[in-house]
Amino acid sequence: MTSHTSLPLKEYLKSAFQPPRIPVPLEDESHVSWWKGRFAQNGGTAQGLVESLTQFQVAIESGASGSSDYVRFIRQGKAVPDPKSAAEIFSAPDMVHWEIVDHPAGGLPVVTFEDRSDFELAFRALGARCEPVPIGQNVHALYVGGLPNPVRAGEMQAAFIASGNDPQAWSEEVQRRMELDGTSFHDRLILLHPAPYGGLPSSSISDAMDDHAWLQASMQLRIEHEFTHHTTHRLLGSYRLHVHDELIADLMGFTKAIGRFDAELFLRALGVQGGQLAPGARLLTYTVDLDESALPRLIEILHQAAKAVEAVASAFVGTAKSERFTRLLALSQIEIATLVRSSPDDIRKLIVGSTGDYRHLFSREINE
Repeated sequence: MTSHTSLPLKEYLKSAFQPPRIPVPLEDESHVSWWKGRFAQNGGTAQGLVESLTQFQVAIESGASGSSDYVRFIRQGKAVPDPKSAAEIFSAPDMVHWEIVDHPAGGLPVVTFEDRSDFELAFRALGARCEPVPIGQNVHALYVGGLPNPVRAGEMQAAFIASGNDPQAWSEEVQRRMELDGTSFHDRLILLHPAPYGGLPSSSISDAMDDHAWLQASMQLRIEHEFTHHTTHRLLGSYRLHVHDELIADLMGFTKAIGRFDAELFLRALGVQGGQLAPGARLLTYTVDLDESALPRLIEILHQAAKAVEAVASAFVGTAKSERFTRLLALSQIEIATLVRSSPDDIRKLIVGSTGDYRHLFSREINE
């Protein structure tokens, strides 16, 4: 594994989550109403997706993010002279579909690509600025934030001018809107590809669960997992490729999809079994900043933290959506090192007590 900044374990384990900064539940961000309008027009089709996001008109190739096409069509918002249709872009356009999914952190467009090659194309076009980045075969979802949308920006500019405003004042208006809402000109969305979560077989979930049922549950798990990233990004000021993010996202995903969180399943989905890493383990995606020599100890700590979360996971099952949400916010304030040192009763008292006015709890310390 290649370390980037080679953080010692203690520094790596520090949480980046901040106390929630705005009231919850949240209204949708400004871009979501536009997507709802598009859905009403197109019904969540591949062609509607292509017409909504100009990135699909830029070829996926090395250096694409700095190419003249990317500058003209994405950064400057110029019209594409001869746009390709969905049938020309996707291998299986009939197996591309999208919808707006509601969530307490605000709804988002969720796009499903049943064909793997189409998922990878969208991953690169929307999540990597059209660059041909490598995508692990165990990657089947992506939360995209900060996505420029020249189509939506062009419509806003046209409406601004049509309202009698001076065209020369548009650049100043852009700044004003961005100060009010960082998503005024940038979208967030979730990309999905159907596959068993973490490569886990259905038999590992339940003897009564067949492959089809597990595939459907995996999709539900991924949606909840990615919306948890959206929650921490929007409310807690952080979304990282980090084990802390993955632990709470998988807690939310597993409890939503199968009604429980199992520490061993969580670790197996990360590519860890019996304390050992499988080749190409997903865990390595989240430890690029960690000193490589600390990885074995991290695995031990992560196992202990996952067992601590498993012990309180029932608090996230069979409860109202709003309760799950506020309990997530409370749990996010507990660092991994504190999870390991604390008793399940102490953790449960904190997160279950958050269902009312939970904000006063975020300054509390758990007994150690």
